[in-house]
Amino acid sequence: MIGRTLEAKEISFFEITSLRERYLIQGVGKQSGSTGKKLVDFFRSRSSNSYSFTLTLSEINKRQGEMAKSSTSEPLDNFRRPANVLGTIGAYLDSKQAELFELKVRPISLSLWYRDNGGREQREDRAFLFSQSLR
Repeated sequence: MIGRTLEAKEISFFEITSLRERYLIQGVGKQSGSTGKKLVDFFRSRSSNSYSFTLTLSEINKRQGEMAKSSTSEPLDNFRRPANVLGTIGAYLDSKQAELFELKVRPISLSLWYRDNGGREQREDRAFLFSQSLR
């Protein structure tokens, strides 16, 4: 649901922060210029393509129930789609029985902060050639 919302707004790079009973989502949509300029604008919140919104857990659950699962021939590791990124991260966190604190998707990296099933906070960073796939 969050992934489809990001895709509808054409958001390429985003941050999701888990707050009590809701998620804060910040992102930057498609815009011209270099990837570096896009990120600088995102961090400074000066871009007209910057978005910030919240979704409550009840809104997410309600919308997921209303949305039919779309069929796609794209593999889950196609990180051009925020929905695939979030689906993969969600499955990863589920397998660890972990609770999300924060997810940051950048042009060349992904940062994940969560609490594992033992109650320990964990941070993971993954670097990859992401910038070309999210344009």
